[in-house]
Amino acid sequence: MESDALETMEHKAQKEAVKAMFTSFNRALEHNGVSRFSTFINWGYAEAEDEKEAAGSLPGGVNHQSLRLLQEIMHGVDVQGKDVLEIACGRGGNVRALCKSYGPRTVAGLDLTEANIAFCLAGNRYEQATFCVGDAEELPLPDECCDIVLNIESSDLYPRITRFYDEVFRVLKAGGLFVYADDLDALKFETGERYLLELGFEMSLVRDISEHALRASDLARGSRLAALGDALGKEDAVWETMGVPGTPIYDDMHSGKRRYKILHLKKKV
Repeated sequence: MESDALETMEHKAQKEAVKAMFTSFNRALEHNGVSRFSTFINWGYAEAEDEKEAAGSLPGGVNHQSLRLLQEIMHGVDVQGKDVLEIACGRGGNVRALCKSYGPRTVAGLDLTEANIAFCLAGNRYEQATFCVGDAEELPLPDECCDIVLNIESSDLYPRITRFYDEVFRVLKAGGLFVYADDLDALKFETGERYLLELGFEMSLVRDISEHALRASDLARGSRLAALGDALGKEDAVWETMGVPGTPIYDDMHSGKRRYKILHLKKKV
């Protein structure tokens, strides 16, 4: 796989479509009066016992599975006193949780969609948190400025994914950690992992959590999404991005064609 150097008109159109999708999602949440409660857009994470405890309602609240996903992704990562960048911060749920519970020095949240950043800025209560609009393939940051780069469930939407990998490597300090979690086509994951190793990363963790993500999606169908009312009713693209049961992404993961993995990659010193 070679890094894509130039952005084409097609790439730009794909990014505009992503922005339009999440802008519509924000409008739908506002329209249904649930915007302030909806700080995550992801699969979530659930154990087998969660199915038994749910009994028609999501255990621990609407955001419980998303917070649990972050805990699993960040397990073993020392965030205390570190400078963290989240690429594709969405509506800021992860940034808020990191500031509240993990003790970073700073957390910067970057997202392509202006509506997401506007929501984050309006609700930010943490001095160490900042937010900005930005492109994952052209990060508006200097070289070697971050201790940790976090990216969750976003990279499959990037037209030039290897350009994104290049940018992560560039902004990480030597010895810094790329914490990466996504649901991708299994072959795309394998190709991407090879590229990251060739780029100069060392793999410290590879964990497949596909079954946990599928379980969380099953629970969310009747609980979290029900709590959101009609907010997602007509946003088919967002439903698929979140892996709602019955969508092609969900079916592909269930069949094994698509996998959800957590990767921890250290930039070589």
